[in-house]
Amino acid sequence: MVAPTTPPKNAFNAYARKVYNPLGFSKAYNFILWFTFAGALFGFSLSRFMYLNFNTFCHGPPGTGAAPGECYYYVNFTRERIGILLHLATVLPSGLIACLQFTPFIRHKWIIVHRIGGYASLLLYFIGLAGALMIARHAFGGAIETQTAVFALAIMTTISFVLAYVNVKRLQIEQHRAWMLRGWFYASCIITNRLILVLSAQIISRVGSYYTSWPCAKLAFTIKDDVKTAELYPECASYFNGSDLLKQASVHANFGDDGTGAEVGAAFNMTFGMALWLALLLHAVGVEIYLHLTPRETERLRNVSYQRQLEAGMKKPGSGGLTSDRLGDSYQWVPLTSRKSSEGQ
Repeated sequence: MVAPTTPPKNAFNAYARKVYNPLGFSKAYNFILWFTFAGALFGFSLSRFMYLNFNTFCHGPPGTGAAPGECYYYVNFTRERIGILLHLATVLPSGLIACLQFTPFIRHKWIIVHRIGGYASLLLYFIGLAGALMIARHAFGGAIETQTAVFALAIMTTISFVLAYVNVKRLQIEQHRAWMLRGWFYASCIITNRLILVLSAQIISRVGSYYTSWPCAKLAFTIKDDVKTAELYPECASYFNGSDLLKQASVHANFGDDGTGAEVGAAFNMTFGMALWLALLLHAVGVEIYLHLTPRETERLRNVSYQRQLEAGMKKPGSGGLTSDRLGDSYQWVPLTSRKSSEGQ
């Protein structure tokens, strides 16, 4: 529990401290940010655990599982089925563990739990990432912009987590914090993606002039009535008579109340890639803003790094990890104790 160093500003602040001080937070805004972002990740991950039941994921009531048409690949193709199950079974618990990793009380009081949780979370995430890459070719239509967004997200999170790991092994705590925050902010863009996805699907449906191409086999799987499918999409006639099993049809993107399952799926397919890129951009900018607005915490942790590296006998304590004064052209960092000594002379 953190002990307050200043008196509360008012009665509400005094009450709020009883909530966030036991969790290890010394400032209200840090607790609010943790509650907002870690809470969103925790809630999102927990709400998706029911999808580990494949029948619920693919055959549950509309709106409770996969987007319309997605399960055509998960049901009929082994690679996609393994990929989605692997992704869900590992990414979801990884997200829950990550929320605990950002709780100060655990980091300060149960350091061994924090370390084990870190290894477990990253291992699960990378396994889940492999699953995501396995399904990227067909996920939400598998458009080029969707595939590149998935691969960009994979590269950004992998680099961030690897740098976080390297820095913590070098006892560079502030860099470990920064890269862990970046990695999980990037990964959490999938939550913001869902909000943008629904909004953008509604927008293009109102425009009413957006169409995309679907395989007739996927249409038949989604509509579940060959006669109705043939009536709605006459161009699929060659698919149903067996002369062209790869035949595709143009599907109207319509997320409205009058939209069929295929049309709703088409609206999601057309907007998913754009939504993921936009969400990733927002999260990438947002985490940099946060890091630039918390320089005092960065400086505090760098002084902690200095002490630990000094005790470990490292050559350049305070700059033993991947810091800008070691790799770039920044001025040599000076620990707080040395600065106070020079100021007192």
